[in-house]
Amino acid sequence: TPTATPTATPTPTPTPTSADSADAGSATAAAPPVPVTAAVVLVGAQEIPMARDGTTLVDPVSSFRLDVGAHLTDGRLALHDEQDAMIASSGTTEVGSSWTRYRLVPDEPLRPGSDYVLLLDGTVTREAHDPSGRAYAPVAVKLKTTGERPAAPVKKKRGKRRR
Repeated sequence: TPTATPTATPTPTPTPTSADSADAGSATAAAPPVPVTAAVVLVGAQEIPMARDGTTLVDPVSSFRLDVGAHLTDGRLALHDEQDAMIASSGTTEVGSSWTRYRLVPDEPLRPGSDYVLLLDGTVTREAHDPSGRAYAPVAVKLKTTGERPAAPVKKKRGKRRR
């Protein structure tokens, strides 16, 4: 008789990336998502939970924290912009026997009205691993900054110089 195996639901849902499907020899397809236990936006002393599905609105001066219910030996938390470029930031990682906490603080305020992705993945491969080598699929959290997107700068046309 088949028995049901309980599974934990991660806070943010993982978003497959093109690199995952391109890694034919990788265990990504079978790897469970990183077990995120808390995902919060930090604005000053205020903690705001990130949306489980969809996009979380954030202040341009926000920082971020992800708590994971596993000891990850090679996890990395990074923020990417709309062009998938990594945003310059600093951060910390705290590791316990059965948990890991990541904090990320962008070096500059984020651009208002723009989309970002907070990505927790591995430093060596796309998957993060625990000390026993168990792989966890990356987790991506979609973010959008509040405010109006600044207008593109208007370039002045230079005419021919008169003599």
